[in-house]
Amino acid sequence: MKLGLIGTGLMGAPLAKKILDAGYELNVYNRTKTKVLEIEKYGGKVYSEINQLIKESDAIILILSNYDAIYETLFDSGVNEFDSKIIIQMSTIAPNESIELHNKILKLRGEYFEAPVLGSIPQIVNGELIVLVGSEIEQFEKWKKLFASFSNNILHVGEVGKAAAMKLALNQLIISETVAFSMSLGFVRENELDVNQFMDILRNSALYASTFDKKLDNMLNRDFSNPNFPLKHLLKDLDLM
Repeated sequence: MKLGLIGTGLMGAPLAKKILDAGYELNVYNRTKTKVLEIEKYGGKVYSEINQLIKESDAIILILSNYDAIYETLFDSGVNEFDSKIIIQMSTIAPNESIELHNKILKLRGEYFEAPVLGSIPQIVNGELIVLVGSEIEQFEKWKKLFASFSNNILHVGEVGKAAAMKLALNQLIISETVAFSMSLGFVRENELDVNQFMDILRNSALYASTFDKKLDNMLNRDFSNPNFPLKHLLKDLDLM
């Protein structure tokens, strides 16, 4: 089976490698050409035209930054028919945006479902992404094998739009928990309390979330140079709710 992947950025590049490792043929496209060079060396076939990639792929995965990027990449580039190809939309977008894409792609003789993921680069590498699928049940069953190449937790949430909504509900917790923890940690340090004692108390309480330990060293060292989830994307997701 030949898959197409549109978007080889922060999440798309490691996802492409997992798909190739699973034995799929992979056609790739990215608006920024330098971002596909590593995937080409890894075995992916690079395309400069969206139409050609769609024509030569059995299914097309989208993992772009937002709805506008998806719309511009697909429709402003001149795609006018999908010829029964299936579009698997894995970006984080609003439920109504996903439904709009679904309806437009159906009119252009394609199929569509959504499969946003919870997790970031370490979870992709370890095959531990949580995949939230909004689709017909037949589509879910058909494509579970693909998702298993990078996930050990594949969930059918409902029809198109439901997985998009679930993803935003979960992403809101990333924002809330990170802000709350940073405020408490800052208060602990401002009052010259023992950070280790604070963390021990927190870990043994109902207040604890594992993300706190994942963020701790970066916050203590003020090192935010290599984020798994850029702030601009986090704020975008917040605006979608």
